[in-house]
Amino acid sequence: MPDELMTTFEKLWVALRAAWCDNHDLNGALAFSHDSAAMDFFHRVVQVNVEDTQVDRLIDDAIRLFQEKKYDCMFTLSPLDHPADLGERLEKRGFTEGMLASAMVYDPPTAPPPAETVAEIDVSPDSEYDLWADVMCRGFGHDQTMGEVGRDVLIVPEVRRYLARVDGAPAGTTLIYSQFGMGYVDHVATLPEHRRKGIAAAMIARAVADSQAMGNRWTTLETTTGSNAERIYQRQGFRIAYHRKRYIMPHG
Repeated sequence: MPDELMTTFEKLWVALRAAWCDNHDLNGALAFSHDSAAMDFFHRVVQVNVEDTQVDRLIDDAIRLFQEKKYDCMFTLSPLDHPADLGERLEKRGFTEGMLASAMVYDPPTAPPPAETVAEIDVSPDSEYDLWADVMCRGFGHDQTMGEVGRDVLIVPEVRRYLARVDGAPAGTTLIYSQFGMGYVDHVATLPEHRRKGIAAAMIARAVADSQAMGNRWTTLETTTGSNAERIYQRQGFRIAYHRKRYIMPHG
């Protein structure tokens, strides 16, 4: 039986992504898309639960949806999805396995040392959302579309945004999203000129402390397995709870 942390993480991740995107019921799975944003962040098939005899029908429906929208078709699979051999079935249909994603939970064996940084980290008010979004997009190297489409999703009571400043100048962002007794850290971005100053670690530590103060049972995040970001999070007291697999069929 899947553990409660996993089921809650999947529930929260899907709820957050669903708020960003258009939702499509594939009769056994949920698909996300966004007509104004080409990033794969906005285009996924998740929560697969079908009988073996329905797998090919589901795959056909997903391919058709994303071909019509002219986007890659991507499945993000968790250990909760059914059938268990869905990844193999996708590969037989021409999908390629992408990078693993690590679902991580804050669970330090000992308290990590205090993060040392030259930055001042404050909760970012709604009135400076445009500034926060600009710094976030520049930190990730995104165009401004992500900030624009995220406005209605990220200015809500469940989200607390943070802006790091160095000598008064914006330097980085993060946020904590709280729901279902779980805090989810996201959008950890540092501007290139301010990297290697401990800013990301300090922002994460602030988000974790606030998540715990809110009474969340867990504080979690997701990142690419084996990445530099994953190593930063591990040093901050996060461990890998489980992996999520991605399968991709490029458009065209």
